[in-house]
Amino acid sequence: MSDSNTSSTLSLTHRKTSDDDLLDADTESISEVSPLLRRTSSSHSVSFVDMSRLLLVPDFDFGSGFLEMGDSTMKKINDMKNKTKEKLRKLKDDNGVGITVTGRRFLSQDAAKFQASLNRRLSRFDDRVHRSLQSSATEKAFYAAAVMLIAVGGFIIGKYPTYFPIFHTAMFCALMPIRFYTYFKQSFQYYLADLCYYVNVLLLLFLWVFPNSKSLFISVFSLTLGTLCFAVITWRNSLVLHSIDKTTSSIIHFMPPITIFVLVHEMPKEYVAKHYPAIAQVESWNFVNGIIITSIYYTIWQVSYHYFITVRRKEQIAKGRVTSFTYLRQKNSKSLLGRFVNGLPYTWMQIAAFTLIQFFYQILTMLPCPLWFRYKHLCGAFVMFIFAWSAYNGATYYIEVFGKRFEKEVATLKLEINELQQQISRHEAERSTPSFSPVLEPLPSEPMEELRLLKESPQMKPKN
Repeated sequence: MSDSNTSSTLSLTHRKTSDDDLLDADTESISEVSPLLRRTSSSHSVSFVDMSRLLLVPDFDFGSGFLEMGDSTMKKINDMKNKTKEKLRKLKDDNGVGITVTGRRFLSQDAAKFQASLNRRLSRFDDRVHRSLQSSATEKAFYAAAVMLIAVGGFIIGKYPTYFPIFHTAMFCALMPIRFYTYFKQSFQYYLADLCYYVNVLLLLFLWVFPNSKSLFISVFSLTLGTLCFAVITWRNSLVLHSIDKTTSSIIHFMPPITIFVLVHEMPKEYVAKHYPAIAQVESWNFVNGIIITSIYYTIWQVSYHYFITVRRKEQIAKGRVTSFTYLRQKNSKSLLGRFVNGLPYTWMQIAAFTLIQFFYQILTMLPCPLWFRYKHLCGAFVMFIFAWSAYNGATYYIEVFGKRFEKEVATLKLEINELQQQISRHEAERSTPSFSPVLEPLPSEPMEELRLLKESPQMKPKN
């Protein structure tokens, strides 16, 4: 195979496109590497319900990475690069002195095999990219179901607000088994002991077991319209409707505030007094009393968390199991609070500092609760703002993750292929150029003797 054929086969065509067509252009430029690569339509997506895509998703609440391309795709790309470099190294090791025609014929065959292997790898990469961009039947079904649930929830709030607690409970009970399965499968089970799940359980206990408990209602109101709402902002919960994992995380955080809003401001007073008497007993919000009662429930959770997770699961955490504390300590390591907590000499001091920071953060988020309890429209605007923030994070996920991260992967692959092309071209040039060493050899002895005799002959002597 000649140098020009190899270069023309491996080169990628740069296309000028608008921002909206950038992804299509990058994918088309990859497909030109080999006739084996081809574009596929989204209509050829999986026609059956793929439970593995529904249950075993690569991302989770607290920033794993989330990436739809995933670590597995990046690992396969790196494997492709490493294997290609190893192949080039072996080709260079074969280089020797005295290249013959047979040797060059073998080099062409070897390069052809290498070209076919590279084409197969690029073809598999192209297929993986299209599978990532094309929604499976399960994702399409869940996207439609999520949109329908949002519409049904709005209809229930406006027409039948007394049924909204049932709607909330049914949704929570349907999603939590999947969340438990996926988190245990991915070794994220310690996240299930976080405050957001604790608050959801408290809300269900108030709805169906202890509707007469005034202290429980005050705590649930403060925690839902305080910590859970602001957690959507701090933890960047994203309402990505095709992802059951991200949608579950968003529902866990903004559904309890919506339910509390419906209980306090949308249900008829007579119905509330009959079915939820604890709400009717709170005529005005006592700020100090609310902080004290909520702090008691919060302390119960915090002590239980550290006992069952931090202390009793210490060995598993040391082996690499992730908790909220370890995640936050690593994520905020460069911030002022992060450097302060990580700079403490003992682990128990770091945990104590982290707990106190969380507690004061909780108190801070409770400050507007008297306003949320007294003013219906202000509370409704705040809850709507939290929902819109989650939806905005979801839109950011679609644009940046599916767009910019894919664009980065394509650009990286282009650079790697160009580098391989240059290495192959240099290697072909070295193998095709014959190597020799110039050696000065003496002239033959017979011509030198004839020249000496000629100079000594009488005819060549000078005349006096």
